[in-house]
Amino acid sequence: MNLFKKITLIWISVLGVFGLSLFMPHDNPKIVSFVSYSVQALLLILSFYVMRRDRISKNKFIFLNFLLFFSVSILFHAYYFIGTVFFVGEQMAPLYYFQYVSAGLYFFLLAFAIGYLSIDLLFRDFKTFQKYLLTLAIVGGFFAYYYHPYFSNPNYLYTTSDVREWKELDAVNSPFVGQTPTVWNLAAAVSKTKEAPLLNRLTDEERLQRVTELYPYLSLLNYKILVLKPVYLNAVYMCVLCVGFILLFFGYQYKKDPPQGAYIEKMMFLFLIFCTLEIFHAWSFIKAIEWQSFSSFVVVGQYLSGFVLALIAIFFALRLRFITSAKGDFYETEIMESPNAVTRWRDALDNIVIEKFFNRKHLLGRLFVDPNSVKSKANT
Repeated sequence: MNLFKKITLIWISVLGVFGLSLFMPHDNPKIVSFVSYSVQALLLILSFYVMRRDRISKNKFIFLNFLLFFSVSILFHAYYFIGTVFFVGEQMAPLYYFQYVSAGLYFFLLAFAIGYLSIDLLFRDFKTFQKYLLTLAIVGGFFAYYYHPYFSNPNYLYTTSDVREWKELDAVNSPFVGQTPTVWNLAAAVSKTKEAPLLNRLTDEERLQRVTELYPYLSLLNYKILVLKPVYLNAVYMCVLCVGFILLFFGYQYKKDPPQGAYIEKMMFLFLIFCTLEIFHAWSFIKAIEWQSFSSFVVVGQYLSGFVLALIAIFFALRLRFITSAKGDFYETEIMESPNAVTRWRDALDNIVIEKFFNRKHLLGRLFVDPNSVKSKANT
């Protein structure tokens, strides 16, 4: 059976399992969420086959890391069964699952996969375990710094200053049931009560300012934004780390132009877009003041991210097709055995860019070689 037909059948089978599982008690997943983690399930399968078919051992570890990252797609689907099939009766289980898996493990594995690929490029002579240790030290260090409060206190999100001050303001707002107090009414009520120690530590001007900031979160479910704000802020930090790794990757690629496996650069560029979108989504959440409007932004954002993931899947498939071909096998092997003797392989997308935006004569077979330096070497 053709390899890609086999992958398609496996993916359809996985989607079938996802669909059949919805006959069990569950929270209804949004269509866009289902589409998003279904594409990630496809990337999980592609990562497995790229890892399995790649003859270069160092590349196997690169795609093993992506396999682990995309395996979270299964856990995303499992989220909708928390409280109905798993951890029944545990009121806090959905929140714990979200903060430890959806917002914790997910961004850790994303940063680790991208970080390892960058480390692999910069330190090609390092042994595999050294690359893993260096990546773990950097990514693990950032992760431990930002996420340690969640491990020391699972209910950390309810202990932040924002939430505690909101609780004080909400308690002061309770007597105004059926009314719509102004910010000044609430600020005055806060100053007269002993049940708001945090807000009353502020000066009159600072208290009024703080009440003004918290006021929108008193309506409906808007308080959830304050509760989840630290999680999304940590997601921003981890994605910024990913962007830093990717820029380091391209900076080194531009400066040194080391030989690289086919389609790796395109994958990294798409991950740059993906991480930038994740930062935008998380930052939009942090700045939102209405839960309903934010939910609408999430849907649009997930469609955009899903589209980028689909493009990444295309390039994973192109790499799989390349390394399973005779020319691809030869090219990848030559990169490992005699990289200085190999001219960069260009795909169809490279050729389009060269034809439309560059002078072909000056490129000498490589995208980022300085033609002046090459000419000077040739003259000597």
